[in-house]
Amino acid sequence: MARSPRRKGAAPKRTTSSARRGATPAGMVVGVGLATVDLLCVGPRIDERLVELSVFSIQAGGSVANALATAAMLGAKARFFGRLADDDFGRFVLGSLGALGVDTSLASVEPGKVSPVSLVNIDELTRKRKIMFTRGSTTPLLPGALPPRLLDGAALLVIDGYQPALQAAVAEKARAKGITVLLNAGHLVGGMGELLALSDIVIGSERFASEFAPYDDVEKSLREITRIGPRVAVITLGDAGAMALEDRKLVQQEAIDVFVADTTGAGDVFCGAFAYAALQRWPLERALPFANAAAGLTCRSLGAQSALPKLDEVLAALRDL
Repeated sequence: MARSPRRKGAAPKRTTSSARRGATPAGMVVGVGLATVDLLCVGPRIDERLVELSVFSIQAGGSVANALATAAMLGAKARFFGRLADDDFGRFVLGSLGALGVDTSLASVEPGKVSPVSLVNIDELTRKRKIMFTRGSTTPLLPGALPPRLLDGAALLVIDGYQPALQAAVAEKARAKGITVLLNAGHLVGGMGELLALSDIVIGSERFASEFAPYDDVEKSLREITRIGPRVAVITLGDAGAMALEDRKLVQQEAIDVFVADTTGAGDVFCGAFAYAALQRWPLERALPFANAAAGLTCRSLGAQSALPKLDEVLAALRDL
């Protein structure tokens, strides 16, 4: 997705004239899953009772929320469904998504509870992260809570394995309507097998691949994932880029050169950009470098949503390869 040193590799195919114009995709991306407040801290790795931070930031985050924010920034219509509390954190998340153009009108807001929160601690020298997460105290959503109009106008559904029973139910509804289902698989959780079988596109991290299909060969892992049902499988490889498989077509893309300030949410941004490419019906050899470049660009700044790239920035990064 992003790397610091220059490495040579084949440039991706040029985008079409419609991509250069930034045509608005037909249909909407609907996301059902996790939205959080991210408290991002940069400081020295010192074992002291009191440590002064060099940087602190509060941002909206969460796997599905980040993907939708990315798709909206690139020009797609997006809608979020999930549950937050009526606390300051919940209002902050919905406000942040709304400011980016994401429709949050169907989100469930539960009074008197605490919203999900992630505390991201980043070492200022090594840039390594430690993430502490709480689901908060909101009541888990059941399939019966899905709004009747949730999938109206949708062309693609993004899920993330958070509350798998709910996501299996919405994925089944989406497939019945002919809506593409994209699973953002950050790591292996209970119920993931059913979600894999219900998905058309699976984008997994290296961690997910090592847990679900532990092979030394990434291509073998991709083939194992597609054997479950998805027609497209992608594994993001951090500073080594990404690799994807569709039928017999294997596509590999190296990371872009960018100063890496923080990789928080880069995989989610990859998913959001890939969703945008899927709405455009771009082939895999165009969608993969596009998503890879978007993910790399978001690493320029602290947090996922602080440096979400615009469409022209992603296209310019592709031209520079």
